[in-house]
Amino acid sequence: MPSCVLLPDDPRFDASLGHLLDAAFGPGRFAKVSERVREFAVLDRALSRLALIDGEVAGCCRIYRINVGATPALFLGPLAVAPNAQGAGLGQDLVGASLNASETSGCGGVIVVGQPWMFAPFGFSEVPRDRVIMPGPVENRRFQWRALAAGGLENLAGRVTAPRAAS
Repeated sequence: MPSCVLLPDDPRFDASLGHLLDAAFGPGRFAKVSERVREFAVLDRALSRLALIDGEVAGCCRIYRINVGATPALFLGPLAVAPNAQGAGLGQDLVGASLNASETSGCGGVIVVGQPWMFAPFGFSEVPRDRVIMPGPVENRRFQWRALAAGGLENLAGRVTAPRAAS
């Protein structure tokens, strides 16, 4: 693979990233429950990661701040890799880098709607049924979470909502 660099999400690449997401997911991405979450969640660019290959956007792993019940948490996604960069582990690199950055976020856990085979190696497991309520239907086996700190999932229960402003 040509020269690849991972860096925090940067608004200078938003247009290119939009094209990548359109190519990866098509217009159906706007109908997904994950998009409902992103409508009210707050993008944390410092925790999110972009992959550039020869200066062009080749992938992303975005992290959003949410609340689950009254507890601050993170939402992972979208995760996307350009077709010409797939199969070389770039998606795993992006997830790993985003999770590493998230370790100091002050949140107890991170949730994702995705393929179990992709996220299980990072310590994700299925969210117990009815423990976390998304703003729409979610296939249970694809609804996963991971602690970011010891005991981090203990207080994650309730509806996924916008994060509360810091006081």
